[in-house]
Amino acid sequence: MAATERLDSDAAHARFTSTRYFSGLDGLRALSVIAVIWQHTSGRPGPELFSKGHFGVDMFFAISGVLITTLLLRERDRTGSISLRGFYIRRVGRIFPLYYLVLATYVVLVLATRADTSEGQYFLSKLPAFLTYTSNWFVDLDAGNSVIFYFAWSLATEEQFYLFWPPLLLALLMFRRHRTAHVLTAIGVLILVSQIALASDTDTLASTILGSLALPILLGAALAILAHSPAGFTVLSRPLGHRWSPAVLAALILGSLAVQTPEQLTQVLMALLAISICLREDTWLHPVLRWRPLAWVGVISYGIYLMHMLAANAARLVLGEHFGVALFIVTTIITIAVASVSYRVFETRLTEYARTLSRRQTQQARTREA
Repeated sequence: MAATERLDSDAAHARFTSTRYFSGLDGLRALSVIAVIWQHTSGRPGPELFSKGHFGVDMFFAISGVLITTLLLRERDRTGSISLRGFYIRRVGRIFPLYYLVLATYVVLVLATRADTSEGQYFLSKLPAFLTYTSNWFVDLDAGNSVIFYFAWSLATEEQFYLFWPPLLLALLMFRRHRTAHVLTAIGVLILVSQIALASDTDTLASTILGSLALPILLGAALAILAHSPAGFTVLSRPLGHRWSPAVLAALILGSLAVQTPEQLTQVLMALLAISICLREDTWLHPVLRWRPLAWVGVISYGIYLMHMLAANAARLVLGEHFGVALFIVTTIITIAVASVSYRVFETRLTEYARTLSRRQTQQARTREA
């Protein structure tokens, strides 16, 4: 029986490592970004669950931790190394152009309509932070919606993860033995430090920076490390590798959002859901997550996230209401339409160019090494 289980686990791990596209993640992204739009436009009517749309950002973080770490590990196995230059070229091509275009749009609109208001002046004074992806360190996020472009804090958090994690992972993988243990230990230290910084009463830049290490991203990275190794995959598969596992996790997440629970518990469940969706492609949730309209929203979710507040403000002018279900619906429709055009006309071309440039740079580097 043990030998049979080991063979089954080896076969499942082989399928996992050969899967090039995790078909359930786009659906998760879609649900996450729709939850964020709801949080910012609906007024959050109804029960406790309906006021937790901001956890959509945590789901984004968990997905990023799982996916980026998995891709880096597979590149390391495939080529013997991780091309940091290639990674950053791809990330810059995917993230920077639309971000700075939307930020420029905000600058123009603020100068034209709100330059003499306190909100407009605060936005312009914090422009260096928005330009450098450090708004999560230098912008007062406690003010919430009153801060123009405040939602960029989450993009700053992800960009900082992209900046420090690949070189740290590459360094940790240089250990010939116990690579998994070294990496998991490092992630554990980062989680501990970040949680201590969040719990501390000190209001220093150092504590802010350390506290900005998002728990769902770090948990997602740790789970990706485990899933990549055969032994770790076997351990994860026992509770998370069943067809029903993601559905149970989704129910637990909804339950944790419906009642008062520590946010760390919800974040742990979200990271577990993200990796569970990747362990196999035939779970009970996959037919829903692969539904083409929902998956498409996930594909263009980056543009939706960046432009949803512009769409919301335009919808407010038309509807004459600041919050409400109607505003949520109209904002969602407008944002999906605009983001679809942006993705097809603008983002796809730049992303493909960045990938081509990344391949060239990587090939040139390997040629020089040879």
